[in-house]
Amino acid sequence: MAKLDVAAAAAAPVLDEQQVVTFLKARPEFLVRHPELLEQLEVAHAAGSAVSLIERQVDLLRGKNLKLEARMNRLLENAADNEKRAASVHKLARSLIRAPSLAAVLAGLRGCMKDDFGIDEVCVGVNANVYKRHDIEGLVPLEPEGALARGFENFIRTRLIECGPIEPDKARLLFPKAELPVLSAAIVPLEKEKNLGLLAFGAREAERFQPRQGKLFLEMTADLVAAALRARLG
Repeated sequence: MAKLDVAAAAAAPVLDEQQVVTFLKARPEFLVRHPELLEQLEVAHAAGSAVSLIERQVDLLRGKNLKLEARMNRLLENAADNEKRAASVHKLARSLIRAPSLAAVLAGLRGCMKDDFGIDEVCVGVNANVYKRHDIEGLVPLEPEGALARGFENFIRTRLIECGPIEPDKARLLFPKAELPVLSAAIVPLEKEKNLGLLAFGAREAERFQPRQGKLFLEMTADLVAAALRARLG
């Protein structure tokens, strides 16, 4: 009889790993019916010691929970940042709507950008056929053959938002009264289709504006500024 048992065991098919995996996936209740296996099966630990399967599962679940917690914290931080930014944009909109003059529009814009968005410098260029004055700080006419138009010829031609590091000579064209060097900038068209002009933001940090950054905030701000200018330029 013993010989028959040995022969039967030798003749039994040997399962490969994939067959075991397939079996367990198809029968998730298997380990429920055999809970003793969770403690008897040992899995090599990264530290070199052996742990039971159930301990290994606890470790895996703990790791997953930590990842989920970190992801949730990032989502909450992003939500808080977005809420704060939305409140700041709302504040900017109120300031521009209530501004009694072009000078007040520029003053309100500069104040909101510096206080709420950490942007150091602001420049608004308006086509000379619409605006010709030179008496409002930060608001300049764009003459077709002027230095500003020549310096940003490519932007004026394409009307595409530009973000990133800026050359010193171009920074001086946009922000001639900046007390400290402007190392990065964002330049946005005002009324792209009607070509009203440009809106430029400057920062003293080289990493403040990046070529691949999101453009939605810049576009929204440009729309608000363009509307405020149109209302007062007539």
